[in-house]
Amino acid sequence: MKYLKYLKLYLFTLVIVLFISSCGEQEGDGDTVVPVDPLDTQGNLLNGSWIVKDANSVTKDGAIVDVFTTMTLTISGGTKSGGNYSTSGSDSNEIWANSGTWEFQNNDKNKILRSDGVSVSISLTETTLRTSFTTSGGLKDGNWVFDFIKQ
Repeated sequence: MKYLKYLKLYLFTLVIVLFISSCGEQEGDGDTVVPVDPLDTQGNLLNGSWIVKDANSVTKDGAIVDVFTTMTLTISGGTKSGGNYSTSGSDSNEIWANSGTWEFQNNDKNKILRSDGVSVSISLTETTLRTSFTTSGGLKDGNWVFDFIKQ
């Protein structure tokens, strides 16, 4: 009788241990979760054609500049390593070159470095892109902000 009491306690403990251990992560089931790199996500989100939102969407030093209203920025090949860009309808190669490459600056998903050496801060959603940067060494010196929407 005494042994029966210990046997019940032993079986109860065994069931609890098995239950708890079955709640853990199983190995070898083929469902290995691979973490997604935020730079890859951001690079992929940048891909596409972006058009200037409207006539008030480009500013230089806070003043509206309406000569970029027909500009399209096309970004392709965006990954954590960077990608390519091209523009059409840009008023100036000093502001946005016809084409170039970019990479994330210091692994920051909100900063890209263009191949012309310009550091660009970005704010991005699935449908909007805001770029802000400073140019120097030409007639277009200043702090620029462009608001784009995805085409």
